[in-house]
Amino acid sequence: MLPGVSPLVVGSLLAGGTSLSLALYARSEQAEPGSTAFALLMIGATVWSFSYAVALVVFEPSLRVLMEVPIEVGKALVAPTWLAFALGYTGRAEYLTRRTVAALAAFPTATLLVVALPELRPLIWTNYHLTPTLGAATVSYDPALWHYAHAAYGYVLVGAGMALLVDTLASHGALYRDQTLALVVGSLFPTVAHVKRTFQFGPMVAVDFTPMALAITGLTFGYALFRFDLFDLVPATSYRGRRTAIDDLGVGVVIVTNDDQIVELNREARRLFGVTDAAGDPLSTLVPAHAFDGGTFDVVVEGHRRTLEVVPSRIDHPHGTAAGRTIALHDITDREARRQRLEVLNRVLRHNLRNEMTVVMGYADLLAESLSGDDAAYARKIESRSTALAELGQKAHDFESVLESAPDATPSSVDLDTVVTDVTADFADDADVELDVPPDLTVETNERVLRMVLVTVVENAVEHNDSTDPWVAVTVRTARLDGGDTDGGDAVVIEIVDDGPGIPEYELGVVTAGEETPLEHGSGLGLWILQWGSRWLGADVDFETDDRGTTVRLRL
Repeated sequence: MLPGVSPLVVGSLLAGGTSLSLALYARSEQAEPGSTAFALLMIGATVWSFSYAVALVVFEPSLRVLMEVPIEVGKALVAPTWLAFALGYTGRAEYLTRRTVAALAAFPTATLLVVALPELRPLIWTNYHLTPTLGAATVSYDPALWHYAHAAYGYVLVGAGMALLVDTLASHGALYRDQTLALVVGSLFPTVAHVKRTFQFGPMVAVDFTPMALAITGLTFGYALFRFDLFDLVPATSYRGRRTAIDDLGVGVVIVTNDDQIVELNREARRLFGVTDAAGDPLSTLVPAHAFDGGTFDVVVEGHRRTLEVVPSRIDHPHGTAAGRTIALHDITDREARRQRLEVLNRVLRHNLRNEMTVVMGYADLLAESLSGDDAAYARKIESRSTALAELGQKAHDFESVLESAPDATPSSVDLDTVVTDVTADFADDADVELDVPPDLTVETNERVLRMVLVTVVENAVEHNDSTDPWVAVTVRTARLDGGDTDGGDAVVIEIVDDGPGIPEYELGVVTAGEETPLEHGSGLGLWILQWGSRWLGADVDFETDDRGTTVRLRL
């Protein structure tokens, strides 16, 4: 320490130098969340510390009081920029609008005018006089009302910033724990020092230790910067990532309190309801009460009616109590329209087609009975094709009813020997059926869907076989889960082999592609029932087909 230089001056200069270094570093990281506000915070601390260091060597009372003006400039920057930094660092920079910044700056600006104008100074202090301490020009005064109001304003902003950091610490756990803890601890030292000066308690009440405490802040902040990459790993990334994901979901999301007051809407929710904001309004202004806990409802926006499905989810505090709910809103308008169209088409095809085909079959039978030769053969052909169409409609009806009931059915232990024997018994008169099923082999699945799939495969093998004596073999064995065919595994393989002409390549291609086109379509429902049913069962299906027949292999 230089001879005759007060340790208070040295402490203030060190604090200012530390803050200035951090300000320059933060300036180089200006693209990172909160870095600009952090740089301004450190600039404020630098101005405060250096101004106080100069003031401590000014013993002329009239000049000493003027030094309070640059000191107040530094003070005016610190509290607002601390809050701005906390908002940016935690990913809430959208709250820093021009209006918000103007509001934050209003009180410090007014305080600066009060300090600068002699006629207004009695509002903030009286009896301002020199009280030298440790060889420095420290001062004492009697605080006035504005003094306490200004201090309270700063404590509110600093406290709000600390609350945001603590919330981040609690919400993100170990990921941001060390750097956030360093920021919180660093902000405590100048806060305690400022409280001591404001309320004038403890030793050396004439000394403002806040600028020197800012040196400790600089050290802890520097620790967070260089040890934990303060601006490389920030909570804003996680926070903004979640916000962006919620906005880009394509699903409306409304966040509500426990008493169903709206807190926030994402972009899609605002679009669905045609509003710019509804924060603070009851949920009932957007969603009818009957759908609060799930369900559907219609909403009309700009002349268009939309059907929305509600999926609520509870939001919990870390200790388990309810903090509110999220209301997810799925626009199912197109899905509902397709469902209604399919219901109508299904009804027409199943009911009307079956009834009309019954009439056609009756007349075709009468014609066949009354005609002879080629004419009778033509009538029988009409009757045969009509019967096939009627059976196709019935098959579609049976398939739909099985899959509609399947989700509500509890999987059960199915005896494969019994099921395979029952399924193939219906085809024993039309084909030579061979079975190889281990006794007492069971699988946990939905029996109705499994039967439907097996019936479809065996029926196709028999009906599309052009041999005079069709042959079908059904083999059941266990296999490894990794796909191997070694016996003794945990998977079950059901293999249906026939000696028919093989499944045409275009038929398999349609099912594999998952859609039919005007130029590429299957000849019936069989392969589709196999694909949909096996998918519901979670079974893998393989086909091997050539001119010697077809092998269909299901792995459960």
